[in-house]
Amino acid sequence: MTYPFSIYIWQPPQASVATGIWAEPLQADSEEFALYIANLIHQDSRAVIKVVSDGRTLAFSPDEQTVQGVERQV
Repeated sequence: MTYPFSIYIWQPPQASVATGIWAEPLQADSEEFALYIANLIHQDSRAVIKVVSDGRTLAFSPDEQTVQGVERQV
């Protein structure tokens, strides 16, 4: 089953010649739940996270500049 909200976590490259990826470990059925879970994950791990729905990024953790910097690496 596919839900409308996805939480992506940045996984940095394992080697200097590799590229990192956005992994999608979770999907949520409501925006509030997706934002809540993303915030919990970020607080616990300090991971770079984004919440996406229909191709639009709704939230960034820790901030938009960090997420944009990571996406430039990809």
